[in-house]
Amino acid sequence: MARSVKSAERVLELLEYFSWVGNIGVRLKDIERDLNYPQSSCSVLLNRLVDLGYLRYVPQDRTFLPTLRVDFLGESCLSKSTESKESMSYLEELFEKTEDLCFIAQRNGADLQYVAFRRSRKWRGAAPPAGFKRPLTLAASGKVILSFLPQSEVLGILQRNNAEAVGERGRPTASVLMSDLDEIRYARVAKSDPQITPGLIGFATWLEGKDRGVPYAIGVAVPTDSGICRYEQAIRALLEINQRSGTGAAQTVSGLADLY
Repeated sequence: MARSVKSAERVLELLEYFSWVGNIGVRLKDIERDLNYPQSSCSVLLNRLVDLGYLRYVPQDRTFLPTLRVDFLGESCLSKSTESKESMSYLEELFEKTEDLCFIAQRNGADLQYVAFRRSRKWRGAAPPAGFKRPLTLAASGKVILSFLPQSEVLGILQRNNAEAVGERGRPTASVLMSDLDEIRYARVAKSDPQITPGLIGFATWLEGKDRGVPYAIGVAVPTDSGICRYEQAIRALLEINQRSGTGAAQTVSGLADLY
């Protein structure tokens, strides 16, 4: 039973993976690396998805590609949700403006969970798979979500995250976290600590909506060696999306110099 459940989880992860990889051919070794799958089971699942018509194998370059069946699977779900369509359109917009690793994330208990990614062919590093979790108190997008929660709930999440953390760097104090959340509410953009995500700085904001209590977070990971102009570009794009998705007035980029 446990093995069947694990296989089902991996099938869903693979479909999610190909949904954000797009029509870029991906080799077996890349999938194993990105999803941390053992070679034997990964090969079996990929071949089964080829048999079922969700993937196409190109023997000339040994790559796998998603077929229209994956697209239609997504279309049938998205057609029922205006919120999903809007969120994905904002993700595409952010990606077009930054060309960096862009994502949408949600709360899952005391964790942040990534639900969608977009990245370009020139992206230099591996991206975590959709469904990947991180502590809410460490990620920029996690802090965005925390800024909407009551203080008592935030402190409870902090206590749990700190209890499960390894090393002092992953244990923010309550005073520092609450100060960060106040700044996020004002600036409407959060920034990650590059010591937590070496080589990257994450920027994130929230997607507002009439029926949303705690919102989704949308963000972008920018290489730390990109320079201030790239940081400004990412922040500006996020603020524009935040402003259009809600009713609040966004702050100007010049007012966010302390973010970087």
